[in-house]
This record gives sequence, structure tokens and C-alpha cells, in this order.
Amino acid sequence: MVSGSRSGLGLTAASAESICAFESYFCDFVRAQAVVDPVAHHILYHFGLCEEPNRRTGKRLRPRMTLAAATAYGCDERKAFPACAAIELLHNYSLIHDDIEDSDMLRHGRETLWSTFGIAHGVNAGDAVGALAQLALKASRETAQPEAAFAMLMDLAQANLDMCQGQAMDLALEAGAPAGTETYIEMIGLKTAALFGCAAALGARCADASSQEVERCRQIGCSFGLAFQIFDDVAGIWGSTDRTGKAAAGDLARKKKTFPIVWAAQNDPDTAARVIGQTYSTSGPLDAPAVARVQSVLEACGSRAAAQQAADNYLDAALQTAAGLEPLRQFLSEWRADAFASPTEESAREPSENLI
Repeated sequence: MVSGSRSGLGLTAASAESICAFESYFCDFVRAQAVVDPVAHHILYHFGLCEEPNRRTGKRLRPRMTLAAATAYGCDERKAFPACAAIELLHNYSLIHDDIEDSDMLRHGRETLWSTFGIAHGVNAGDAVGALAQLALKASRETAQPEAAFAMLMDLAQANLDMCQGQAMDLALEAGAPAGTETYIEMIGLKTAALFGCAAALGARCADASSQEVERCRQIGCSFGLAFQIFDDVAGIWGSTDRTGKAAAGDLARKKKTFPIVWAAQNDPDTAARVIGQTYSTSGPLDAPAVARVQSVLEACGSRAAAQQAADNYLDAALQTAAGLEPLRQFLSEWRADAFASPTEESAREPSENLI
């Protein structure tokens, strides 16, 4: 999972070893905490820990960002493992709830937690994983200064709130609230980018970096998060099931207002906006012909290219801010090489076992 450009983000031997060590730490932590059934079984199922050795995971992008930020300031990587676990658990808490809110049936190519055990158990297990994110930081009190340890908890809580606010905006957009690209960027800044910002900030705090450097890392993470989400949007329209782990063009079938949709409606009001409006106004999910019709109009108006350019611009901003922080620049550059290789098939889609 951690070697080679497709399955391993082009990791160096040292960083591959680091993420393997973190994976072992993470799995041990989850198993140690998930001990009371049925919620323990539900949590282990979500993380694929009932299926070893063939479980499907992802790239652990958020923990990798935490590790990159920590090592950029000279921190021993193992000192950052509790923060890495916390950010990955908070991310997965949001995924479990997102799957319910979006009625997604697949994640990592298999049935989602709620679709297997029911909505009530899905909500409950998601809440439990959110609690584990807080508990994961307990170990940081042994290695970090008390002020830094407390700040990590506050970072995590703020990121949680930001995600919830962004998700509420997303749901409002799907329900018909008007949106231009500025509103959309605000929404994903909360829903997605804030967690990447938190990941980088936690890494800096693990190294006892100054408050100025912590905020610098947070900005790097936020800029990367915007790039990541826009690429995820492209994959949600043009990515394949083999790569994304979800139904092909699932975002269109659910009538989600992602960056390509919002950009097209704003920049091509005569054709794209009309087709999107007519198609999205129908009841129920879109069928295959309707999906193909929207895909065609998005391609024709340049929306796909605009989305890829916007993502590239945000990634450039992250790289510029990370000047002098080589581990972070390497992380960003490796992700760019992987994502830009072939945006349709080798995309940065969130649920992909190869790309998270």
C-alpha cells in the first residue's frame, strides 16, 4: 500500500516506513479502545479491521500532513503519532456521518457502515469514533508542553465545528440555496480544508513550533485542502468506480453542486446553467442518460478544465507558503504528481484506497 507512485504516492523509503509504523500504532489504538460490542464491531468494520490481511485503506493523507509538518520542524515522528491518530479518527467520524447524510452505499469498494448495520448504529458508531479522536490526544500530554497539548484539543474541536458548519452549507446548496464559486469555496474551506489545516497545525505543535509557524502550517493545509476537494469534485463526475470506490459519476446522480457544476452555471448561463437547472429539477436521482447529458455540457463549457486549474492554483499557493519546509513541500509535490497524472482515472477521489 505504501510503495510505488500509484499505491504509495511516490513515498521515499523513509516516509514509507513512517506511515507503516503509524498504521500499526493506529490499528493498535483502535483495537484497544473498541472493546464493547456491538459498537466495537461496528468501528472495527468501518476501519476494515475485521478483514485483515486484505483490508482496504487509503493513503492517510491527513496523518501524513501532520507527520510532514512535525518533521519539518525537527520533531521525532513517533511523537506525532497521537496527533496523527486524532486527525484520522476525526476524519473518519465525518465520513461515517457523511455516508448517512448522502445515502452513500459504498466506501472503499464495500458497503458503508450504516448500510450494513442501519442508520441508528451508523450514527452511534460515528459519534464513538469522534470521541476516540479526542481520546487519541491523551498521549500527547506525555510529550508536549501543557499549553501545546491543550491547544491541540482546541484545534481539533474547532476543526470539528468547521466541518459541521461546512456540511450544513453543503446540504443547503443541495436543497436549492443559490451558490456561486465564492460561496462554494467558503463551504469547502470549512467542510474539507479546515481539517487539513488542523492536521498541519497539529504537526507544528508536536514540534513546539512558534504560534506564527503553527498558523503558517495551518494555511498550507487549508490551501492544500481546497485543491484536494476540487480534484475530488472532478473525480466525483469523471472518476471510475475502480479508482474512487464509489459509483461512477455519483455526485451527478445525487445532483450535488460541486465546483464544476457551480462554475458552469455561473460562467455559461445560456447553455450549461439551463441544462443543469432542468436536469437537477427532476425528482429522484439522475439516470445514466441524464448524467451523460450533464457531463457533456460541463466538458463543452470548459468547467472540467477550470476546476483542474483552480485546484492547481491552490496547490501552488500551498507550495509557496511551504518554502523552506522540505517535508511539507515533498508531501505536496508528490500528491500533485499523483493527482495530475491522469485526472479522470487516477484522480484524487476521497474514498479511493489508493488516494486517501
